[in-house]
Amino acid sequence: MLTHIEQGIQFEEEERFQEAIAEYNLAISEEPENPEPLIQKGALLNDLGDFEPALQALTDALILRSGDSFALVARGDVYSSLQRYTEAIADFTEAISTDRDNVDAYYNIGLAYANIGQTERAIQDFTEAIQLYPNHGGAYNNRGLAFFRIGDYPAALADFTKAVTVRTGFACSYTHRGRVYEALGDRANAMEDYDRALAISPTDASALFFRGTLYFAANEPAKGKSDFEALVRTAPLDNQFRALALKYLGSH
Repeated sequence: MLTHIEQGIQFEEEERFQEAIAEYNLAISEEPENPEPLIQKGALLNDLGDFEPALQALTDALILRSGDSFALVARGDVYSSLQRYTEAIADFTEAISTDRDNVDAYYNIGLAYANIGQTERAIQDFTEAIQLYPNHGGAYNNRGLAFFRIGDYPAALADFTKAVTVRTGFACSYTHRGRVYEALGDRANAMEDYDRALAISPTDASALFFRGTLYFAANEPAKGKSDFEALVRTAPLDNQFRALALKYLGSH
């Protein structure tokens, strides 16, 4: 017979999330001194976007087991989702101090530093994550973005190329590499990468926008208009690229 924690994990794997939370709550009631069900519950609530209860559960877990690196990374991730980056960085830093091989801690602290504009520091942390796990597609992708922001296009190009090599099915890395090619004046390769991104995710807003603008720049307005119209139809109303496409369509 499965324990409540084991049953909760099984429910998570089956995407029966509310039932998983109920099992974790039963485990918490039966074992109030055990941080594990609190950690599992907090991590799941974070994945579901229920950030404040996730924060409470993970904080309660850390009261029971101070310095738990998994709980610290999970709580840091919640803080990042709430844009409380100073607190996120503090949690990731503590996690690294207790576990120097914690790939997730380095990766997530890199994301936090990138979000507050500390690009060089973000690059350092993404590099640490890559050294620990050389096939970390997310770290290559986000380090590529950081290199792009500081104008190091060759390094960005290399990282996005590595990102699409070590992980498949992520349109964003092709879109990002396309932008690097555009910055380098290579429109042909940029267009190929936007096409690749849209083959993976046909309604990807950023790929539609940047391919559309490239079509307009290449004097192919019908194709550009088609991409912008598709973007307006499919993107959420508050999407920034949708707003830009609407503005352009309204003025032409």
